[in-house]
Amino acid sequence: MADPSLLDTHSVPLAALLEMLDDSGEGALIAALDDPRLPLIYVNQAFETITGYSRREALGQNTRFLQAADQLQPEIAILDEALARGAPASVTLRNYRKDGSVFWNSLRLLPITDPSGRPTHYLGLMRDVTDTRLAAERLDRAGQIDSLTGVLNRYALQQRVDQLLQEPSARLMLIKIDLAGLHEINTGYGHDTGDELIRMIAARLADLGPAALGRTGGDEFATAWRLGPGEPAQARLKSLKEAIERTYALPGATIEPRFAMGFVVASPGDDAVNLMRQVGAALHESRSGRLREPREFDAESVARFRNRVRLTAEIQQGLASGEFLLHYQPKIDLRSGETVGAEALMRWNHGVFGLQPPARFIGLAEESGLILPLGQWARGEAVRLAKDLNRARQHPFNIAVNVSVAELMHRDFANSLAACLEESGANPAWLTLELTESLLAEGSSEVVDLLRRLRAMGVGLSVDDFGTGYSNLAYLDRFPITEVKIDRSLVAELRCNPARRIIVGAVIALGRELGVDVVAEGIECAEDLEILRDMDCHFGQGFIFSRPLPKERLEAFLARTEAGEPVSSPPG
Repeated sequence: MADPSLLDTHSVPLAALLEMLDDSGEGALIAALDDPRLPLIYVNQAFETITGYSRREALGQNTRFLQAADQLQPEIAILDEALARGAPASVTLRNYRKDGSVFWNSLRLLPITDPSGRPTHYLGLMRDVTDTRLAAERLDRAGQIDSLTGVLNRYALQQRVDQLLQEPSARLMLIKIDLAGLHEINTGYGHDTGDELIRMIAARLADLGPAALGRTGGDEFATAWRLGPGEPAQARLKSLKEAIERTYALPGATIEPRFAMGFVVASPGDDAVNLMRQVGAALHESRSGRLREPREFDAESVARFRNRVRLTAEIQQGLASGEFLLHYQPKIDLRSGETVGAEALMRWNHGVFGLQPPARFIGLAEESGLILPLGQWARGEAVRLAKDLNRARQHPFNIAVNVSVAELMHRDFANSLAACLEESGANPAWLTLELTESLLAEGSSEVVDLLRRLRAMGVGLSVDDFGTGYSNLAYLDRFPITEVKIDRSLVAELRCNPARRIIVGAVIALGRELGVDVVAEGIECAEDLEILRDMDCHFGQGFIFSRPLPKERLEAFLARTEAGEPVSSPPG
């Protein structure tokens, strides 16, 4: 290819330039500026190869003949403006070969001047960049498409919604859909079946012809709809529900899934980000309902949504500012009266509202993902205290920490816990993880493997609030459980409910036979304590012994009890 610096005819005669271009592997053409038609007066062999036109066919043609009828490309206006100014230009545009096939042409225009500096000709240097352009388009599409379903991913969907909102008189409805129980479907039928169900749901939604459709999460979709004048949003919602709630016939399974739905109708001035947040808040309301009824984002939702956003930010700031702390409720050996451990309970010392219980923030922390750093901080605090308390103790002191499903199923949980223990130097036997029964109810092989790995590390595993929800004594056999905590609702009725005494007695007896510790929670009066001792329940917690205590008061409590002071006292 000729060096562009040599294209001024002051230094190189036009004939010499043409000789260089003949040997170039890059397509070249020259157009004369003294004719208003800008005819081609020269093309090289590479031009013939790229376009399919021979020199005889190309010479005399207007320079635009390669664009055929495709004259509205914005790049052509750039070229026209450069020609009018006698300036160079560089564009990539669509051209058409002699056989009609399209190719992408990377074109550079360079003026050729006479001795006075006046442009007399234009040199065009062209390259066929079709393969590169198509590969880039494929990559761009791949970055916008959900690989499982072929619909838009969440980022591309948001861009598409933003485009729809720019349409004149746009009345847009956004619906977000959550498939309930996908984890159970994957566990019961296999991930292939779960994936096929997701694909079939996407296909049914696509058949309805939405203005936009995307998969926004593992079990979530979002659709956007143009609503006609006076068209009620509920009618669109009804047709969508009828389409996706029909039975799905899958290989080896027939499934009638349940869905939660949230929706919002756009208001003037809305943008895509705001709408996606609003419809997400409405979906959360639907998921929280017992029957999963569709919910619209309304004034109450706005207040709840804003409160969640604000509180989430405050939790994040509180974590960074050290506002969270742990209180510890002692665990007592009911036979000897010795304090053998404590349950760590998180508190938030809010800058405005003061000390907040976990019910105020744990649920939101789980939803937002902040439970991961919060839980990691809590475990670090607990194991460091366990190491301090066990320095001079004859019998080990164990601290129990609650772990949510979201934390436990995080892919790095076991490694993170191992690193925490190693960094603190604490014995793993000084730590017990309190698990919810809902986690054990899933019963997946992944859960079993993880719990066995944690147990192999030496960490204790406790079932919290046993006797509520999904209670199943089979947990004690299937999972490597070391402790069961009898729920306070059962303990509170021991005095007046013979059936509850039978249930509690059976759990205590089974735990004894299986070598699993049993802890009675919520002991508040001497009569309950005496009944539990008669049942040979080994361990207990409750206000009769102590309320949850800050670290310093726990240490003082231990000093008093080790000095022989009785631990049981009426609740204050």
